[in-house]
Amino acid sequence: MMWAQRLRWIFVLAWALCSMAQAEIVIAQISPRTGPLSPNGMGNFIGAKAVIDEVNSQGGIHGQKIRLVFEDDQYKPSETVRLLQQVAERDKPVLFLNLLGSANVAAVIQDKTLERLGIPAVGITPGSEALRSPGSPWMFHVQAGDKLQLQKIITHLSTIGISSISVVYQDIPFGQSGLRFLEEFANQAGVKLIERVPVKPGSDDLREAAAQLKKSGAQTYVMVLVPNSGASLVRDVRGAGDMTPVYGMSYISVSEVIGKAGAVQAVGVALAQITPNTYSDSSGMTRRFKDVMQRFGPGDPPPDQFQLIGYAAARVAVEALRRAGPQPTPAKLLATLRTLKLDEGGFPIDFTLGNVGSMYVNIGVISKSGRLTY
Repeated sequence: MMWAQRLRWIFVLAWALCSMAQAEIVIAQISPRTGPLSPNGMGNFIGAKAVIDEVNSQGGIHGQKIRLVFEDDQYKPSETVRLLQQVAERDKPVLFLNLLGSANVAAVIQDKTLERLGIPAVGITPGSEALRSPGSPWMFHVQAGDKLQLQKIITHLSTIGISSISVVYQDIPFGQSGLRFLEEFANQAGVKLIERVPVKPGSDDLREAAAQLKKSGAQTYVMVLVPNSGASLVRDVRGAGDMTPVYGMSYISVSEVIGKAGAVQAVGVALAQITPNTYSDSSGMTRRFKDVMQRFGPGDPPPDQFQLIGYAAARVAVEALRRAGPQPTPAKLLATLRTLKLDEGGFPIDFTLGNVGSMYVNIGVISKSGRLTY
């Protein structure tokens, strides 16, 4: 009888251990699926999901499949905080992915949401320095921030002989801090900033801003705008017959610029980029990304920079999960992320010196084919 009892407990224990090994790992993305930043949010999700699907097709991590939860915060800061709390209680994720929106991320930092939940987040957009320094020790920024993007733009402009610029900026913390950086960098580079044009949050009609820019007589316009406003500005500047060069940041979508301004008018618009070029096979990262998207992506829309950003965040998450070992917890992942260093095919990511993993920035120009060239 005693042996029968022992045998039964052995089977119970074996079943429990097997169930634990097969239990899923949950990670979650809380970002816009609707609203002005929906192209960014959906792009991030598509790229991340392709990575997760590939990992699951190979048996998961340490025998555990990954489930990716996606909730729409509608680009509303209060919803971001609420949904992080709700998903943490309902789904018990070990990690959050791809937080999006300056006001949203600021609300999470102010509320200390991640600290209260004890769950880290990987992949934060945008890259406002106010959200990074000090930011939150529970946030891990995979890409370079606004400061490096704007510095790259000014350095490039001064190198090609541009001596005067006008800046159009969103009248929110993201745009205001970007303007301050541009003022600093322009002064250092000997470039004169001759006009500052504020734009209301979420604006789609930029004709008045376009008229102010044209009147300034600047050699180049630099945008510190959210995606919909940036694309609208290109449309309204070119619609007024103004062919002055326009530079923007990585948050602006090539497809949205073309959709609003038209393929011909979009040619020559330059955008800072924080990842290698998805239209090129020159880096190991983009070759691997295209392969994963071909096998596990939706097929439509075609792979773009927003998807690559989501892909990169998911690759960091997956590597952290692997290194954290079986039965990962948020605390284990936090400790692992702080020591994480990897080279994603020519795109080095290093969190050993702080919570910003990459310093990569380049300038992409929209070509006649509707693609970015670096």
